[in-house]
Amino acid sequence: MAHWIDAWNSDDWREATAEWIDAACEAYGIARTAGPDFWPADLHQIQATVQTDVADLIFSANAPGLASEPATTVVAGQLLPDRVVMPLAIDRIAGYMLSPDYGHTLADLGDSVENWELAMASLGSFQVALMGHEDEFFDSGVTVVDPQFLPEQYEQALMMHVSLDPSHPLHLDGSSADKLVSHLGVLKKATGALHAGAVPLSIEHGSFDLSQVVVPSETGEHGRILSLGSAHWAHPFSSLNTPLAAMCEAWDCETGDERVMKVLFAYLDQFSAYGSPDELYDLINPACLVAPLSQHETWLRLLLDASDDHLQEHAPAVLGTLDIS
Repeated sequence: MAHWIDAWNSDDWREATAEWIDAACEAYGIARTAGPDFWPADLHQIQATVQTDVADLIFSANAPGLASEPATTVVAGQLLPDRVVMPLAIDRIAGYMLSPDYGHTLADLGDSVENWELAMASLGSFQVALMGHEDEFFDSGVTVVDPQFLPEQYEQALMMHVSLDPSHPLHLDGSSADKLVSHLGVLKKATGALHAGAVPLSIEHGSFDLSQVVVPSETGEHGRILSLGSAHWAHPFSSLNTPLAAMCEAWDCETGDERVMKVLFAYLDQFSAYGSPDELYDLINPACLVAPLSQHETWLRLLLDASDDHLQEHAPAVLGTLDIS
């Protein structure tokens, strides 16, 4: 068990958290009436439902390596107040966030083409609106993953893993490293295409699916975007990697399926200022190819203080992000 999960499950931490929530509520003239009712913790985060005399709230605490999510959410909310769930209170150091509960996400409504179209259009419009705000997000703790520097960073990551002691769970032996180095040509071609393309960098969500979009209150509106803990400042189309896999699994199809294509073009429509649909479509495969490299960085931050058991458990996922082809 990671030490932060042990802390989250302790009575002392939960009592202190309830006091933090009460102080945050008091600042707004409201009072907690029940909870916090904690959900099971995972490696990334723990959340809880909090009932007050006004409305239900959601408390969340992030793992130490992902503690920048509250600050990142505040930056996005200051720029686009109607497109995220703006926290009522945060603790930037601890990674705490107390937010309104806006109800259901699109995941609660099912894997329909229409729901995916709304989700991806919501994400695309969100990313376009945030372009040009790199400095604000960098100051909040969002890491920049610029495609033009990825080949060099990829080589550095391989060297780091090779240099680890052979007993370390994240060690790469020479043979495995040589196989991964052979992907460097493909990586350079992909990053070259992304760097030469007209689409600017923006927020790359990192773990986007239907559960990350709040159902809008009115038809025709975009949904609010949730969970920016794994976000990077990178090529926005890399956010398609996880949704494409989810749609293909849900519908038992390939990416060329008519339903998937309809969703993709709902997303690409948001970027029409940067090229024709065909020009934009050509950037999807390169962006998805490099997407795991951003998550490699996320894994390293997340596991920085993890136990040997957790390192051993998650080592295949960490090293798997380097196996691009």
